[in-house]
Amino acid sequence: MAMGEARTKEAARQIAMICLDELVPEDDRYRQVDAVVGDWGFVREAARPYYRAAIGRPSIDPTVLLKLMIAGALEGIGSMRELLRVADLRLDLRLFLGYGLGERLPAHQTISEAQTQRFADGEVFERLFLRTVALCKEHGLIEGSHLSVDGFHAEANAALRSLRASLEPLAGDDVSGPEPGGAPAPKRPQLRLAEPRSGPTPKRRASNATVVSATDADARLKGKPGQRPHLVYRGQVAVDPKARCIAGCLGERAEGHEGDALAPILDRVRFLLPKLASVGADQGFAAERVWDDAAARQVIAYIPPQPSMLPRDDRGPRTGAQRLALAARTRAKSEAGIWAHRRRMADAEGVIAELKNLHGLDRVRCRGTPAFHVQLLLGCAAINLKRLAKHAPTAQQGRGAAPTAAAVVLSADSDRRQRTPPRATIRLSREQLVWTTSLCLN
Repeated sequence: MAMGEARTKEAARQIAMICLDELVPEDDRYRQVDAVVGDWGFVREAARPYYRAAIGRPSIDPTVLLKLMIAGALEGIGSMRELLRVADLRLDLRLFLGYGLGERLPAHQTISEAQTQRFADGEVFERLFLRTVALCKEHGLIEGSHLSVDGFHAEANAALRSLRASLEPLAGDDVSGPEPGGAPAPKRPQLRLAEPRSGPTPKRRASNATVVSATDADARLKGKPGQRPHLVYRGQVAVDPKARCIAGCLGERAEGHEGDALAPILDRVRFLLPKLASVGADQGFAAERVWDDAAARQVIAYIPPQPSMLPRDDRGPRTGAQRLALAARTRAKSEAGIWAHRRRMADAEGVIAELKNLHGLDRVRCRGTPAFHVQLLLGCAAINLKRLAKHAPTAQQGRGAAPTAAAVVLSADSDRRQRTPPRATIRLSREQLVWTTSLCLN
């Protein structure tokens, strides 16, 4: 075999007529996501209340902003600067966003402001997530009779050195003045120096009752035995076992009982899954009120009780809580309970690992509980869109066969070409992206 000719960079300096739609493969993930979602008009409808009708200059299309955030969740990129750098080089992302090869993408400040300020209440992201759940159900990826629920901790964007003493007024510490009716104000206690002591200073263990982070007041201290505590948030996910699609999620502070989030999650998913009959969770969710809430919603809770909740002798239960715990243990040991336990370990814990390892939920990118909930919504929506792109027949078909020869659209109007600057920013629709573009790779 003869040696081929050496490649030079002359070809990169030549002007070529190419079509962006032909450069992106038919099995590309973002092409499939765009095909399965179809109409993105729900984004503009949900974002309409956040814009004024005729005041100020036109903004970036909110659909583009949301698509960029979805791309960041799918790629597991938390930095907006890094996301835009990647999107500027990726042809499939440009096609997904509706941007031509010569167009400049939005600035990173615009996307960050939209996520953390303009859409901070999360309504737009809730609409996006609910849309993905509805699409999963429409394409048969959600069965809807059982959910596996589990929680996880995401490390907060705050350091331990930001902890400060939490000072709260004590009961009866009233500094408003004398009592009405002429009664003298109670005498305030006098501060005294502590008696000097000898020996080593005893170690003080910080807790959520005594300290708070100065940079992120919603973050909470959590730690396992033998490990250093961390400032974290808590996320909850409800997973359908058929295709491991996420039907509900909730981002919250890492405080209180973990099972208290089960009732809000059930209320969120009941409208989309009216045939929901059972739910499975681990022992961390076990509590009398949790079993009662599930029974009040006519949902069977396969939640095993903790050993301390059961009677310690063979004389049977003595309280109503012990009777509920025994009934919960009986359900958990049944054939359906064992199946629910296996599905929870495979589905809920598997999805949590996927969120942390592939979609950036190992760490909270912004501060505050609402911002973490938005990040969780984007990650869960990204997983559902990924499932749709893989399983849904509409996504497998793609957008249709790409044109064998792109329609060469060259305007004969020389005045129009002269009025358009070479690097003018022109909003392109999806149909315009199949036009042939003249450009130089260099």
